[in-house]
Amino acid sequence: MDLCAVKHNVQELQICLSNIQEPFSLPHCLFTCVTLTKLDLTMPCILKLPPTICLSKLKILVLKGVSFSDEHSTQKLFSGFPVLEELCLDDCRWMNLKVVSICAPKLSSLMIQDPYKKRWSDSDNCQVTILGVSLESFYYTGEFFNEYSLHKLALLVEAYINVCGSRTRPRLVANRMYTLLIGFSNAKEIMLTSFAVEALRYAAELLPHMPMFNNLLDLDFIDGSINLDSIALLKILQESPNLKTLEFSEGVSLSTDCEKVDSILDPVPPCFLSQLKCIKVGYYNGDEKELSAVKILLKNAVALDRIVISFSKNFAAYLEKRGKAYAVEPERATFERYKPRSTASTLFSFAVRISMLHQSKISAFYGI
Repeated sequence: MDLCAVKHNVQELQICLSNIQEPFSLPHCLFTCVTLTKLDLTMPCILKLPPTICLSKLKILVLKGVSFSDEHSTQKLFSGFPVLEELCLDDCRWMNLKVVSICAPKLSSLMIQDPYKKRWSDSDNCQVTILGVSLESFYYTGEFFNEYSLHKLALLVEAYINVCGSRTRPRLVANRMYTLLIGFSNAKEIMLTSFAVEALRYAAELLPHMPMFNNLLDLDFIDGSINLDSIALLKILQESPNLKTLEFSEGVSLSTDCEKVDSILDPVPPCFLSQLKCIKVGYYNGDEKELSAVKILLKNAVALDRIVISFSKNFAAYLEKRGKAYAVEPERATFERYKPRSTASTLFSFAVRISMLHQSKISAFYGI
């Protein structure tokens, strides 16, 4: 296979070899091209790498379906990008590799989407270390068949973890989730799926050692409703003293076995007392546990300026029938607290304006 594009000083190159199944070698000249700035490579097979790798101008690298089977050559590949800024590893496999280090001094964005697998295999369990002195955004989606750790991430702005995790390995998933979370200590915005948070409860002994998230301003829980009494959630909140915005994109509730409702936020997270200004709740359905969770948040977030509640489609339809009489938008309600107002008066105002949602339950607010 000859790449004429390389000979013509190509800058952006996309290669799709979707029908290849056997180990495959690309022309060696591709890996020393001095003009290439973007490479998008799709090949669901083992990539055989050349002895020399140096892509001195490559800024964007997208690898899809690629399998790596040789530790030495793989390490040379991920150390040969002096100006790489964006790296995407989509459905890539580390076959029988024990250790891999991704070291690119200019890397600002890293996205890893691990393959979907039905069961553990002997080829799994690679330890992938990411040295990201310039990394600003990190995204991970997968089942933690491999272990990822982040180091030297002083500039990290946005971090995202979506655990699709196998329930057959809950403790291993929890430990690897925790290892990855440690690297987020400098992040300004963290997004976690509800399963990612719940996975941490299987390694409860690690939670007391959770790092401080001193720079964290925005915390968003996505892809499923989350229980406010989750021990992992509560620990993250305790270690986020400067949090400004807390968002439950797909709802917040309480677990079915939650008994001590009044002591869930005891002690109250420091951010609730001085920094937390906005809470957002999505997919609000109006059941008793959701109402209780919102009540707890309002009672303890004494510095709160604003709460935004977005209703589910079913609940919005219900409101549309009744909401006109209250001049309230059927899909979203925003309640603002104007200082100087006490928490009690804020809750009273909230209770009055949300009364059409829970006319039989509103006493829960008055009883605070």
